[in-house]
Amino acid sequence: MKFTRSLKLVKYYVLLQKLSHRTGRYLMPSEWDKLKTVLLFCLHKEKNQRLRQILLNNALKSRRWHVRPMLQDRELFGAWFSLIPTLREYDQDEYFNFLRMTPESFDWLLERVSGVLAKKSNRKSISPGERLAVTLRYLASGDSHVSLSYLFRIGKQTISKIVTETTAVIWYALKPVVFEPITRDFWRQKAAEFECMWQFPNCVGALDGKHCVFQKFPTRGSEFYNYKGSHSVVLLALCDAKYKFIIVDIGARGREHDGGVFSSSDFGKLFISHRLQFPHFTYRESIDDTLPYVIVGDGAFPLHQHLMKPFDKPIDAMGNFKSEEILFNYRLSRARRVVENAFGILAARFRILRHTTIASETLAQNIILSTVALHNLHLQREDSIPPKQRVYSPPGFADTFKGNGFFKKGRWRYENKKAEEDFYAQLADQEINRPNPTEDDDIAPILIREKFLKLFIHEPVPWQWRIIPPIEEPTSPT
Repeated sequence: MKFTRSLKLVKYYVLLQKLSHRTGRYLMPSEWDKLKTVLLFCLHKEKNQRLRQILLNNALKSRRWHVRPMLQDRELFGAWFSLIPTLREYDQDEYFNFLRMTPESFDWLLERVSGVLAKKSNRKSISPGERLAVTLRYLASGDSHVSLSYLFRIGKQTISKIVTETTAVIWYALKPVVFEPITRDFWRQKAAEFECMWQFPNCVGALDGKHCVFQKFPTRGSEFYNYKGSHSVVLLALCDAKYKFIIVDIGARGREHDGGVFSSSDFGKLFISHRLQFPHFTYRESIDDTLPYVIVGDGAFPLHQHLMKPFDKPIDAMGNFKSEEILFNYRLSRARRVVENAFGILAARFRILRHTTIASETLAQNIILSTVALHNLHLQREDSIPPKQRVYSPPGFADTFKGNGFFKKGRWRYENKKAEEDFYAQLADQEINRPNPTEDDDIAPILIREKFLKLFIHEPVPWQWRIIPPIEEPTSPT
């Protein structure tokens, strides 16, 4: 006979009483009371478990349906089967607005991720294409899971699982494609782009951080609370001259300062230890001196021989403006603006980054990583076509400067490929090949900044003397 736990305890209790009478070894009254208490507790617990099981069985029997009628019509009225095919065939502009991808880019990405997203089930599973469309719409709009459930006719719990999984798959599928390996030739190419487009020689990237706002994570308290009064995860990014992210570091807490995030990140540690493979110093004939390859950042970052920041207070002891330092800040700000524009384009295209999102800590990082990868994918695919034919970042989508040097919104200059190639060829010739490259490490960052200031005076852009406060333009040697 099969006994339950309580029946076994009753059986052992009776046997213990008989054994006590037979042997004459009786238990103390307090010990008998403890045994009775344990027995009653087990009987009560088993009774409650039976009651809970009965209530659960009754609830299951009273369910109105196994699948809600709204979800049963997914293949008739769901967006993947009705709206998206219509947009793809008749209105590709709205298709891009809906998914933030052209049909060609969507098919290309689906081919790379379908093997991982495909599921096997006894029932008909959700296709990889529909999973990808749900995730792209979530990133593009920032809609809640409930809203997407009504749009795609998929349960909100299923939407949550799809988004968490697909964002991670997008990142790991695109990471080796949209992020180039770091080599010395790679840095030379980026420096050529910056000198051609933003007139900052030897600049390989612009560095900055962005606070991506999320609802407070459980059990995290104020760890992610930032100075803006919200909870955020920091996206630290190095951007090239064409708004493409070169290196990203994600996951730092919003309460940390940009300089602290940079110092503690893997990228910062590689930078400080001189392991980013920057090329050797280049010789500039106009100043008869050498200059290193540098990154430009704002005042939050530390001054380093490979990291330039603006002068803090370009004012002398008499309260007069130091025009030379203002000139340097202007030229540096022109180059540094690209990373702010990159963040702006990223948030404008993927609206989930523009408001407070409810997500777990893991999903928050997956969201940022996947949007960065998709951003680079679009720029990479559109780099070889004329600006007027671009969809993701067309002319006027980013801040630019007019030909006379004045800042203007609404126009983006066409990249001059021939000029970039010429600058790239000159950089290799100008580099100083030293037997011991570490000799360059002894140069103070302040002196390097002064060298760049001298270079900007001797190699001005045509309009800078009209924008900067009065400064004596150097006379050309006769």
